[in-house]
Amino acid sequence: MLFVGRKKKKNKSDRYAHEQDRDHSLAYAKNLIHCYGAKNKVSHVDDDGSLNGDVHVSSFNKLKSMEDTSQTIENGDKECTNVVKETMDVNGFQVFSSQVETVNYIFKRHPDTALGFRPKNQKIRRAYMNELLNLIATLCQSPEKLSIDDMSNADETLADLIDVGFKLDWLKIKLNEVSEKKKIVQNSGARLQTLQEQLEKMKKMFLDLESQLQKETDEALAARAPLSFNDVVC
Repeated sequence: MLFVGRKKKKNKSDRYAHEQDRDHSLAYAKNLIHCYGAKNKVSHVDDDGSLNGDVHVSSFNKLKSMEDTSQTIENGDKECTNVVKETMDVNGFQVFSSQVETVNYIFKRHPDTALGFRPKNQKIRRAYMNELLNLIATLCQSPEKLSIDDMSNADETLADLIDVGFKLDWLKIKLNEVSEKKKIVQNSGARLQTLQEQLEKMKKMFLDLESQLQKETDEALAARAPLSFNDVVC
């Protein structure tokens, strides 16, 4: 997931050095965003999409597809390999053709979702959109299959998206709904097991009672029968 914090203040003495490093920082951050193995934290994202300040290593989870090329992080002698994919513009976001219908539907149902999202850099916009799509995909899974870590990551992802300007009250409601279902699933497992054990005991008790009833019924019927002549004089 992406984390965006406050811009680091600079004094006059380091302003010139900052200008020289600015392009390098942006290129480095873009490389991290492009590559699946990267985990980064950007200290600030300007409205034009440029990155200022220091780039720090942090958590960068679940971004399955972060731009129109899939890449492997470069480190030492490894190189990023590009696989070109077609993208289309949907409400100001460049998304893969396979995502167009999904993203269109999101904005159709919730037109103000990205009104407060300011970055203009398409790579950054695509990264956040993929984060949103992955979060929705998580909530579409069975609560039984979601782990505690999955739910925790979903909470953090939603908070991150809201922090950068997405309006996701509708998604927060659904996340809370899934969280409640997850709690029910967790609690019901032990409860259902207990009820099943109680039912088995009651079934056995019923069978024993039924057997005892049949035995005593037979004895009562036998006691009512009068003795025959042969029984008396035998």
